[in-house]
Amino acid sequence: MLRDDHLYPTGGLGQIPGNVDGWIAARRRPVTVVVVDPHAPVREGLPLLLEREGIAVVATAATGDGGEAVIGQHQPDVALVALDLADADGIVLLRRLVQRGVSSAVVLYTDDEDPQQAALAVHAGAAGVIAKRRSIGELGGALRQVAAGGLWFNEPGDADTPPPPRPAATILAGICERRTATLSDAELRVLALVAAGSSTEAMADELSVSPHTVRTHLRNVMRKLEASSRAHAVAIAIREAAIPA
Repeated sequence: MLRDDHLYPTGGLGQIPGNVDGWIAARRRPVTVVVVDPHAPVREGLPLLLEREGIAVVATAATGDGGEAVIGQHQPDVALVALDLADADGIVLLRRLVQRGVSSAVVLYTDDEDPQQAALAVHAGAAGVIAKRRSIGELGGALRQVAAGGLWFNEPGDADTPPPPRPAATILAGICERRTATLSDAELRVLALVAAGSSTEAMADELSVSPHTVRTHLRNVMRKLEASSRAHAVAIAIREAAIPA
């Protein structure tokens, strides 16, 4: 359902302009959303379901390229983006939108509630992650919260009782705390030795494994923590108290 922008006056909603009726209309403007999902039932069904939540789906797309185009064209409040797009991962589309400086907030629409996905999403610039198993009421609440400048990362709750909003710092801290939880004991030992300044060969001797095994552990650590360097990985682990400072 496309909206006629001229019906809804724009401008800062934090201040009441001279035209009070226009300000009230602007306050009542529905949240606008673009849905990017490869599955036709999702693209066709969500607009009808979200309309009941007072949310206007202004466009849909099945691919990353199509999504980037319609998001740029419509500039919705929120872009709801699936991960499993045919031509690009949803994270890739998210990064492209961030690089372009698109004003729309991005919420990833995922098949499950994976803490690693949430950590990757927040570091890529997402404003939220919500699993497809959540109710339409929860999805609507998430989209409204993100459109208002908040965050939503698979907040705890159930289909009937959406959770109250939490401060952004609390949400982000919770996500970051889960990042090192994905590391194995061997990977944590290797990371602690890196923090101590050990070389690959010295770590291999200390752990009674081959240098190749040490390098494999390090690659896994970098991938799981989304770290750009060994020093970055160590900094993440120390911040989360996963290894001694």
